[in-house]
Amino acid sequence: MKYLIIVLTAVFLFAAGCGGNKSKDGAGVVAEKKVLYTCPMHPQIIRDKPGVCPICGMTLVVIPSSMDMDTMANEIDLSKSGQIMANVAVVKVERGTYTKEVKAYSTLDFAEESRKTIAARFSGRIEKLFVNKSGDYIKKGEALFEIYSPELIQAENEFLLSNDDKNSLLIAGKKKLLLFGLTEGQIDELGKSKVVGTTITYYSPFAGTVLEKKVQEGMYINEGAIMFETADLSTLWNIAEVYESDISSIVVGGRVKLSVSSYPGESFEGRVSFIYPVINPQTRTVKVRTVVANTKYKLKPNMYGETYFESGARTGIAVPMEAVLLTGKRNLVYVKKSQGHFEAREVQIGSKLDGRYEILSGLSVGEEIAASGGYLIDSESQLRGLNNDPHKNMKMK
Repeated sequence: MKYLIIVLTAVFLFAAGCGGNKSKDGAGVVAEKKVLYTCPMHPQIIRDKPGVCPICGMTLVVIPSSMDMDTMANEIDLSKSGQIMANVAVVKVERGTYTKEVKAYSTLDFAEESRKTIAARFSGRIEKLFVNKSGDYIKKGEALFEIYSPELIQAENEFLLSNDDKNSLLIAGKKKLLLFGLTEGQIDELGKSKVVGTTITYYSPFAGTVLEKKVQEGMYINEGAIMFETADLSTLWNIAEVYESDISSIVVGGRVKLSVSSYPGESFEGRVSFIYPVINPQTRTVKVRTVVANTKYKLKPNMYGETYFESGARTGIAVPMEAVLLTGKRNLVYVKKSQGHFEAREVQIGSKLDGRYEILSGLSVGEEIAASGGYLIDSESQLRGLNNDPHKNMKMK
């Protein structure tokens, strides 16, 4: 740009020094100014006759005689086609109420309290399995297996030796059978029939899906051996990785919406249950746990998803995200000063609010800004070298 100003200065000084003549009475006669041409896209190209730009091939345009050096340096003239390409739309800066929405990637997991293990409460041999494969859903009270157990047979006989309900031995015998996993109904039936069978059926103490079956028919098991790993999948945990800059907008109990690629267009609702106390030093994120209802069992543990956290409404100035140019070093917005005339303004942005950037400083209510086409305007300004100063102006005709 300095090169352009020096060249133009030299051209004008040459025209002023060589073109002027004086009359006999000393009156100055101003010589006709020389017409100069330049390229709209490459202003460093200056010619004294019509032609095309040697760089881009555009037709050279006349440099207006009224345009001084500062105007050349600070303003941009776009052709009609350039204005159409820029597609500049203008919006007025207003104060409003906006809801911040935080988006984070997440992974579904088992709810820890829903994972349960069915272990043997006594030793014996599995005679028959009613639940014989992983993935089966078992209801509470559903028969799991039939077992032969000398230890259990002995406990049943001890129970029958008692005379009445007030006898302390009877109470102790009933308690022992309950600890072995027999139901109240099984114990009552034993008291009525007075018959001890060679095998007994074991019923599930809770509902869930079998994640892993670890027993086979005919297998002898010892007390404490794990037989089934189960989980209730009607409720899942959703673990999201939230950037530390957004964590202040998330509160326990807040509502969330979860979307997964397996069900496009469908969302699942949940609530924030826990915010982990440690930040990941590599990703600078905080884990946030939400509880999601899975009543139709569409969601599966280890699915990836996108979680949207809803936070309280904020009141302030916010502009469309496409109106803000994030350069890395600063954030620019093009403010309309007059018809076709824009000023690059540096602004400080805050949170994302409903597809907008919160503006902390740099704009005032009532100002008009370029809401679209800003990147093309910015590209044009950088070709002119204007963007080195964020307060220089751009003009479109």
